[in-house]
Amino acid sequence: MRGATTCSSSWRSATAVYRRDGQSWHAPGGKPFTSDLSGQDFWTLLRSGYRPVGLVMGNCVYHVAHQSLGGWFSTVGRNCEMPNFTQALYDARELAMERMQAEAQESGAAGVVGTEIHEKTHGGWDAHIIEFFAVGTAVQAISADHQIHAPALVLTVNE
Repeated sequence: MRGATTCSSSWRSATAVYRRDGQSWHAPGGKPFTSDLSGQDFWTLLRSGYRPVGLVMGNCVYHVAHQSLGGWFSTVGRNCEMPNFTQALYDARELAMERMQAEAQESGAAGVVGTEIHEKTHGGWDAHIIEFFAVGTAVQAISADHQIHAPALVLTVNE
């Protein structure tokens, strides 16, 4: 990486990244930033005029309201949408994403990249608990020109 150097940390089994020009890449509060970006994603982010600020996440565990008996009878034997589950999933997703966005805004980030989203239900066949989890890397601009470089075709020759 031109302009950045990596080194192994002596007190932890992690990799530290620092700028050769002496500018700080610390997160708010003076602590090192955290990220789940790959080396290639990190380099692409830098070339685009941004840097990681920290790992941000949002989570929501949501109880799905039971359907009324009349509503249940109207769907027996039919392949149809269950609006209470659909609305619960929408609400859980929105709450988790809002919480992740709030963490990013608290750190002074301009956006979030590399987001992973996980949804699952807890319980058996009659599960009424939905969990929605989102995690990503908050980023901040480091230069005035935010240019996303055109993708390049890469052919591997080591197979």
